[in-house]
Amino acid sequence: MTRSIQTSSGTLLCLLCWLGISPLQAEQSAPPAEDVLAVAAAIPDGGTYVWDGGSGVPHEIRHEGETILPAQKKGTYCSGFTFTVAMEAARERGLLRGKSADAVRQFQKEWYGSTKEAAERQCALAVERLGIGKEITDLMDARPGDFVQIWRTNKTGHSVVFVDWVREGETVVGLKYRSSQKSTNGVGDRVEYFADAKGHDGKVDRRRTYVARLDPMLE
Repeated sequence: MTRSIQTSSGTLLCLLCWLGISPLQAEQSAPPAEDVLAVAAAIPDGGTYVWDGGSGVPHEIRHEGETILPAQKKGTYCSGFTFTVAMEAARERGLLRGKSADAVRQFQKEWYGSTKEAAERQCALAVERLGIGKEITDLMDARPGDFVQIWRTNKTGHSVVFVDWVREGETVVGLKYRSSQKSTNGVGDRVEYFADAKGHDGKVDRRRTYVARLDPMLE
């Protein structure tokens, strides 16, 4: 029989230890973020990729009765797509309750890397600053439904929803993600390889790949 238990983070840690489960094991064994993946999948494929200084979002983003971003007139781009997914998933989870419109506007700027502090980590810093998630510092702990900011060795970057690792045997050589990019003419799923994965001509810099997770388990 399964019973719902409400407990503090300290009591939870004691319970995990009593069961012989480390907090890290509990984190890794948790299921993928199906709600995030569902929101990402609900945005139709294609729609064209347009990066011209617009909002990048497929529809208007509102919070507390105010417009945070207007819909881009045509197409989308990566940060707009992932921001839309993050906002919808966070709202469904109730993570935005009590957050002011100004706080969400700041969240958007950090998500897009428009502030000096957020220029590198972007989504990872943004969720921490707004208090709705955390950065996953061990790249291999990423789970489907996390958000990832990647940087490439050709000095370009990309904001994506993580779908799965690409493996060769036991070695992770790349990642599958959903985002908006030129190669899929807008929204679509894509695979990219790490620059250190031999034989794939990949460009993703493993050392500059940042993972953000909404509403993590309290530690």
